[in-house]
Order: sequence, then C-alpha cells, then structure tokens
Amino acid sequence: MTHSTQTDFGAEADGSASRFGVDLATTKPGTPGGVFMRQFWIAVARAKDIAAGEAKPLRIMNEDFTIYRGASGQAHIVDAHCPHRFALMHLGWVEGEDIRCVYHGWKFDCSGQCVEQPAEEPGFARKVKIGVYPTQEFIGLVYAYFGEGEPPAFPPFPVRETPGIMDIWNAERVPCNYLQSFENSMDEVHVAFTHSPGGSHAPLAVDLPSVSAEETDWGMLRLGTRRNGLARVSLHYAPNVTRVIVPPRTGLNFAGWREIYFHFTPVDDENHLWLIAGHTEGTEAEIADYRAKQAEYDKRVAAAPPAGDVARDLMAGIGRYADTRHPDLAVIQDLATQAGQGRIVRRSGERLGRSDIAIIQWRKILARELRIIAEGGARKTWTRAPADIKPTLGF
Repeated sequence: MTHSTQTDFGAEADGSASRFGVDLATTKPGTPGGVFMRQFWIAVARAKDIAAGEAKPLRIMNEDFTIYRGASGQAHIVDAHCPHRFALMHLGWVEGEDIRCVYHGWKFDCSGQCVEQPAEEPGFARKVKIGVYPTQEFIGLVYAYFGEGEPPAFPPFPVRETPGIMDIWNAERVPCNYLQSFENSMDEVHVAFTHSPGGSHAPLAVDLPSVSAEETDWGMLRLGTRRNGLARVSLHYAPNVTRVIVPPRTGLNFAGWREIYFHFTPVDDENHLWLIAGHTEGTEAEIADYRAKQAEYDKRVAAAPPAGDVARDLMAGIGRYADTRHPDLAVIQDLATQAGQGRIVRRSGERLGRSDIAIIQWRKILARELRIIAEGGARKTWTRAPADIKPTLGF
C-alpha cells in the first residue's frame, strides 16, 4: 500500500471556498456539502438517551426532525412539524410505534402514513404523510440516513471484535463547524502540545511523527511514523468518522489505551456533536473491574464543572489553559483549541505546513467531490472498509 507524500502547501491547500470554488464547511440541504454528507449513515444520538415512549427534537445538518423510540425499542425519525398546521411533533405522544400530534390528534405510523384524524372525514388520512428517515443502531449510537434512495449497507464500518467492552462517552455539543474537529482528528502533531498540560498524551510526545495520508475507497488512511520506524495508523471513514487508538482519559489510567470511534455530527454550520464509542479490551474479570472503576470516574466527572463550560471560560480568558485540571481534561483542551478557531474558521488565512498533510489531503478529496456534485458529474462510489484494516498504537 502506498502513501501520499505530496508537499503542495500552497494556494489550493487552504480549503477556502474562493480557492476551491465550493463551500467545504456547509451541510445545508441542497448544497454540495449537504448532498455529500447525506450519502452516508450519520450518527445522531446516543441510544441510551432515547427512552421508549419518548420523543425529542433533533437538529442535524441544518434541518429539524423529531426522534422517538417505539414500544418495540426501535428508534424512529420523522419531520419536526406535523403536515397539518406545523405543530412540533415532539410535543405529542408515542403510541406503540406511532406518534400522535399534540395539536389536533393526527397520528402517524412509523412509515409516515397518517392513520388517524379525529375531527376529519374518513379516508382523508390516507392522503397525508409525514417525512420519515431510516434508522439503525450500532455500538450504542443511533444512526440515520437523510439522503435520497436506498441507504448504503449497514453498519457503515467494521469494529474490533476482540473481547472487551464498548462504552459510550458523554455527548458534547461543540460550538464550531464539524470540519474543524474532523480535521483536528487528522492532526498527529497537535497532541504533543495541546495535551501537554496534564500529560495525558505523553507517550505520543516523545518525538514528532512524519505524517502521511492516502485516499481509500472508504475514506482516508493516515500514518504517523516515528523515528524508530513504528507508525501509528488511524482511519478516517467518510464523511465524518475517525477510528483511532487513544490514551486513557485523565484519571482513568487503569483502562489502558482504547480504540475509539469518533463521530463529528453537524448540528448546523456553526455547531456539531461529538458522539464517541470506545472499545477497551479485557477479560471478564478485567471488564468487571473496569466497570466498577468507571462508575467512580463518572462520579468525579459529574461532580466537576461541565467540560464545555470550562472550555468556554478558557476561550474567554477566564483561567489559564496550562493550569486547568479536570477529569475530562483532554476533552476540554480539544474543545478550546478547535472551537477557539471561530464558529467557521477562515481557511484562506491559514499557513499550512508539512505536518498538515493529512488535512490537506482530506480537503482536496472533499473539494473534488463537492465540485463533482455541483457540476452534476459522477460521484465517487464509497465502500465499507475491510475489517482487516485496523488502527495501531505505533509504539
């Protein structure tokens, strides 16, 4: 397998709309970026946050929806508003697998068909439907498909199947464009500096890697090669998922290094969600011990100020970055540095270098695909990654 060593850090590499001719940051419906994202399954929520019989509002990629879980346990997503007089559907009731509007009692089944209209003539209901969107669950997350036609194969990527536990991190709402965080996940060098206070990533800061990246049928493969020749391999699944091995979270050193599946889900162009599943290997006894210690760790996190609030304070100049200590310290550090770039970073002002080669590579892939969409050309056929391509620690 070959890896790109291109060193074009010039005009086209900065990712600005004016230079690429397309807006890389937007996911609004009907835009090239919005069409691109809607080709894929998108993680929208943690499964445990959607209780049976509960309906909630959901905003994804600049559009509003309602998500609810039926009596069977199946999650459903429908339009945000009732097609009658546009009341909010999440205000209503879940009845079995159906949802009833609070305004006039119109009820819709999980296919979107209106099945009851208490004040209307018989037969009128069959003329009315609400928009519905396919959902599936995987690794503790709810995924949805918002594109046209049949969705791609599910699950969207393979996971490690060694004995262990898959746990779900807190969902973080991040006040910046999703692409800033997705690009950060491609940045092998920042960990030696951004995460230096607190030392969570110290083993990765021994020396700075030589970064290379290669486009694949499923996204992009990235290598960070150290002086000893060992490479940390990370996978970036199109359009917004990074699979990588990371250090233990602060204060959770007993868990060892974990493989995470990091989803950067656009809420709108200025906000996104971090939805993260982490796989920790271990025997049954080790996992039992892990669960007990994780519970204690969760108590410390709950007792601490929310990570997002701490990051916002740091961005506002309240407190010192280098002095910050918190159970979720690495999360705070990433939030402050990525959201601190601005809601939508001005890429035309960047000065990219050799360490940014994976970011440059992804921007070129994304820009190419968005231009093809804008021009009505033949898009790339993305495939599911093979199970034998896995991330590695690299030391």
